[in-house]
Amino acid sequence: MESLVIEAEDFGVSAGGRALLRGLRFRAAQAGPLVIVGESGAGKSTLARALAGLAPGPATGALRVGGLNLAAASAAELRAWRGRRASIALQDAASALNPQHTLLEQVAEPLRLHRAMGARQARAAAADLLASLDLPASLHARYPAQCSGGQLQRALLAVALAPEPELLVLDEPTSALDAAARDLVLRRLRAEARQRRLAVVTHDLEPARALQGQTLVLYGGSVMETGPAARVLAAPRHPYARGLLRAWPREGGKDLQGIPGEPQDGASGCPFANRCSQRIERCLQERPAPDAHGVACLRGGIVTVLAAHGLHKRAGGQPVLRGASLRVQSSETVAITGASGAGKSTLARVLAGLLRPDAGTVEMPGLARDGASGPARNGLGGQGGQGGLAFVPQHAAASVAPHFSVFEAVAEPLAIEGRLDAAALQAAARQALTDARLPAADDFLRRPARRLSGGELQRLAIARALITQPALLIADEPTAALDASVQAKVLRLFLHLQETRGLALLLITHDLPVARHVADRILRLEGGVLTPVAPAPEDLSGQALNRF
Repeated sequence: MESLVIEAEDFGVSAGGRALLRGLRFRAAQAGPLVIVGESGAGKSTLARALAGLAPGPATGALRVGGLNLAAASAAELRAWRGRRASIALQDAASALNPQHTLLEQVAEPLRLHRAMGARQARAAAADLLASLDLPASLHARYPAQCSGGQLQRALLAVALAPEPELLVLDEPTSALDAAARDLVLRRLRAEARQRRLAVVTHDLEPARALQGQTLVLYGGSVMETGPAARVLAAPRHPYARGLLRAWPREGGKDLQGIPGEPQDGASGCPFANRCSQRIERCLQERPAPDAHGVACLRGGIVTVLAAHGLHKRAGGQPVLRGASLRVQSSETVAITGASGAGKSTLARVLAGLLRPDAGTVEMPGLARDGASGPARNGLGGQGGQGGLAFVPQHAAASVAPHFSVFEAVAEPLAIEGRLDAAALQAAARQALTDARLPAADDFLRRPARRLSGGELQRLAIARALITQPALLIADEPTAALDASVQAKVLRLFLHLQETRGLALLLITHDLPVARHVADRILRLEGGVLTPVAPAPEDLSGQALNRF
């Protein structure tokens, strides 16, 4: 079957004085479902209703399906579109179904109306359709109030399938289903996608991956990214799309991270700018459109903050690095593992600029300050007030002068620069200590560094690094000398800092389980070169979803 082309050109929908969709631009011409993902309030359900000819308010621009512009269609054209050519299963099945009719009657009705079946034939076909969705005959005479949420969701799917439409629109079709029923429905939808065009709304990335097709990522009523599901849901290019992936549970993978901040209505620039870790001034003023890669980002997508190419380094007459290369993206955590003596600390010091490589280059292309807005002091987004890189050494105690007070130790990096007066320096030190989960009271600031515990010293070293508001933090074995409880606190601190400050983290560790809990990507240093470490077998980013 030739797929219906779905395309939007500056498409918008407003209701109640509020823009629900704004300036949508995308084209879905490939075979397979169009899967629409995003947070609550992103505009997913509004777009689903618009595709079915049920936009909840006035529409502007163009939304074309198979050549019909639904934004400009007449009432008669929309009536002809709905039902036989396009049908929809809404998110709230309990409200969508008529409480006064049985499941069988409600599935039979569109068979009579749109496929000209007689009453007996329609009832028989409806019974077969319900049974194919694992709703046995014993349920057919029940009313909606007598059924579970999962049963209602499958019954509503049967109603939408009954007319055999050209376009089948499904809003959260698996949200109320248990694992077995979800598998059944996903297999059915993949079969249906070979017969008709599907547009599926879901907040659940598991069915989004399983259905394959094309993924459309919405935020604030606008398109952030679009492209093949295999690419968008494995290697997203937009910061928001990556944030969605991070928030999804992964067995054996990185701990969950939310997206900092809240959506902002009426933004004149990029709708995601107030939550973005790499925004620049232009992002607050100019609304991006999807580029040739389907990414709506004025910086071309997630930027690279550190790029190392072909690093070579000898130590004690022996080669330690033999062409090591890596990159770290904005707000990403990359962990480097390897055996003791593999050269991890040497690599960290080369990347931090504390050692000069014998050959190769280290660049920070994403940290150009031109036009950067900088973050608010509470941390949301931006490349940091100073930008650049900060380093947390392996031995925290050795990096802090023991006779320094806590204030002197944490403030030293800014005090050396001499740009702040005493009050501003005091405020910056208190903020850095607070961000590192240390007290900011006067008595703690006066305490000598030698009187701190190992865990406090480690966090003090982190606070020293944070005070410069870096965009990239390199931490060399930050948990190696800590007990399990303090280690857990430090790791949670790193995740918290990344989430709230938008930091990129490069973590050096010999502990692979630790790396799996905090890292987006893991590299192993062996023989002087870096190679990727495969995800855990049960990681959601693997191939487990091929079972559908």
